[in-house]
Amino acid sequence: MYNEEEAARPYARALVQAAADLGLMARVRGDMETLDVQWQGSPELRDWCHAFHSVPRAAHRAFVREVWGESLCPPVRTLLEALSEGGLLAALPQVIRVFRRLADRAEGRVAVTFVFAVAPSQSTLETLTDKARASYGPTTEIRTEVDPRLGAGLVVRAGHLQIDGSLAGRLRRLRQAFARV
Repeated sequence: MYNEEEAARPYARALVQAAADLGLMARVRGDMETLDVQWQGSPELRDWCHAFHSVPRAAHRAFVREVWGESLCPPVRTLLEALSEGGLLAALPQVIRVFRRLADRAEGRVAVTFVFAVAPSQSTLETLTDKARASYGPTTEIRTEVDPRLGAGLVVRAGHLQIDGSLAGRLRRLRQAFARV
């Protein structure tokens, strides 16, 4: 079975290495965020990337340059050219996700995401932020999301760690426990 994350990993790893070697990590991060915004905001770009495998291989590099030109730094342009030549431009969101994770690890960064069932109060958010930074360091990036499907409670993600204190998580674990009986 084809796993897009598996396919994305070597590309993201190569990009992190190139960015570190060239001292361009901040620029590459910025360009990857720009690509993510473009991907999310442009159905035309998504459609184009999904259909791009039908373009003759010789035209791939020219098409990437036509779309992004010199607006992106050389390592990111090289990544896009490699993805296009491999017929993998549609895997761009996975490459971005894996890149973020690998770049954070390479730089010793930790991103902590708090997913709330309802928007938290400012004091709750400040308390959780203080606790996360006490555990992971002052440069910890704090992200917040609201997902009403949780019902109540909170899910905390930090690196590979996930703590699910949501009502939905508790009900899921209860269903799994009864299924084993």
